Amino acid sequence: MKQYVILIEYAGGSDKGCDGFRIDTKPILNALRKIAVDGEVVFYSDERKEELFNYIKQKASAVISRINPGNLKEVDSYFQFLKSLGDEGIEIHTHPDVMINLDFKDILEKLKNSLVGDKGTHFYHTFKEFKADFPKILQKYRVRVLKTNYGSTGEGVYLISLRDDDSIICTEAVDNIKYFYENMDNFIESFKDKFYHDDSNSVYFKGKSGFVGCRFLPRINEGEIRILLINDKVASIVHKRPANGQFSATLFSGANYEYYQPDNPQYKEVIKLTNKALINIRKYLNGHNYPLLWTMDYILDYDKKGNDRFVLSEINCSCVGITTQLTLADEVAKFFIKKD
Repeated sequence: MKQYVILIEYAGGSDKGCDGFRIDTKPILNALRKIAVDGEVVFYSDERKEELFNYIKQKASAVISRINPGNLKEVDSYFQFLKSLGDEGIEIHTHPDVMINLDFKDILEKLKNSLVGDKGTHFYHTFKEFKADFPKILQKYRVRVLKTNYGSTGEGVYLISLRDDDSIICTEAVDNIKYFYENMDNFIESFKDKFYHDDSNSVYFKGKSGFVGCRFLPRINEGEIRILLINDKVASIVHKRPANGQFSATLFSGANYEYYQPDNPQYKEVIKLTNKALINIRKYLNGHNYPLLWTMDYILDYDKKGNDRFVLSEINCSCVGITTQLTLADEVAKFFIKKD
């Protein structure tokens, strides 16, 4: 079958250019055409998904999803849509069976005993678990980070600090707003509404609600190191440095991004670590390939001997943008050359 790649967009969201497309979508399509792989862009909506499913099934050999799931009202429905296309023999990038593992923060708990993990990480699926365990952890360590299981751009990430008078400061990563609580009980109860119940109609999202609790790594003030991969190859390194006074290293919180080539000697060790970590990650791919375009983010820490250690802070694989690195579109397209 001749290759025909369909890129799927969504009309809503703040990630669009003035023409209504993501800024990196057309460059990827043009890069595919340069290597004689034809394709097109279509727009998904839940209302017309049956019609779109039949169209894609007839035309496509592969699909590249360029939708940030956070823009969708019915994310689980979209994941089921992609899975159904995959069941028809169409190559899906990224397959929802992979996204449901790697793109959620509970992957940090799954990898906590691996080379890139942190042993103190815990996933709280229910408020009952959180209420029983988190106060003891916070009393012991005085400061923790809570991350909602699914989110991006720093949304749903909180720095929790226990003060000497037993009051608590909760700082939101996305905007650095601070909330004050007189005591532990007040803080715990304030989090109750943040734990939502699983939708009975969900297929992919069952058991995925909750928060991941992590150690706070003070060296976040040195920034996060993002390793951008195309399938199993490192394509770029981004050093994301937080704005003064912030603990979040996202563009939305004012962080500064610096870009480096994979052969930069400064990042030799973290690239070596990433390549080793791929073995640990493979078991969570559910038999599928590594994502076409994805990232692994690290925060620096110290090991017991005082040497640098890189701790995984998140994985992104649902819709990684290359808007500021459009030349990587050619590297994305090269993945399809071997598919003659």
